[in-house]
Amino acid sequence: MFVTETGSGRPAVLLPSMLISGMSYGPTVEALRRRARVIVIELPGSGRGGRLRAPWTLEQYARCIAEALQALQLEGVTLIGHSMSGAAALVAGALYPERLSGLVLVDSVGVNPPRSLLALVLGRMADMRIEPRFAVRVVPAFLYNLLVHTRSALRFVRLAAEADLSGYAARLRVRALLAWGARDFTVPLGSALALQRLIPGATLVVSSKGSHDWIVERPAEFADAVARFMERGG
Repeated sequence: MFVTETGSGRPAVLLPSMLISGMSYGPTVEALRRRARVIVIELPGSGRGGRLRAPWTLEQYARCIAEALQALQLEGVTLIGHSMSGAAALVAGALYPERLSGLVLVDSVGVNPPRSLLALVLGRMADMRIEPRFAVRVVPAFLYNLLVHTRSALRFVRLAAEADLSGYAARLRVRALLAWGARDFTVPLGSALALQRLIPGATLVVSSKGSHDWIVERPAEFADAVARFMERGG
């Protein structure tokens, strides 16, 4: 793994989407560090994380996250997963809840999947029209993953199109915040509503102007939502 840390206070662990990189979340980290101790973990098979001989399952990623929190001696953590990493965070929260005080799923894949790569690509293209600056900034990170972590990256794309984690969502007993962009075409708001029905007591926050990557495009708004959630003990 590749780990960076900044800020002070209660710990918030950010898992960058495994199809881009931790550096793509600079504005998000800057906004969060004023409210919390922010640890960014780039997982193996993505970004600056180590290469894998073969792609991992989401269950393997969940175990890796749990072991990382233990190795870093982190307890009472608010775990944040965005898009693809939201799937890994959800499984980790269901299987290894003991070190978490809360789970934040941001426009996460894993419920109501499009079931086809074409539908996923079309949704992503629609989001890119809304957030052209972000799309341009992350192209190098996406290409890096395709070149360096080729098999893992292709596996992530397939998981984003097909994975159904409804069973894990129903098992979750950690306090959960669902943070979604109202204009998300990659993982539409209906997926957040489905997650809210599945996860007991889940809170839903919707950014009225946000798209799939509003966590980066609207960092102050996102940090405010996470800070309020953490203040309530989650």
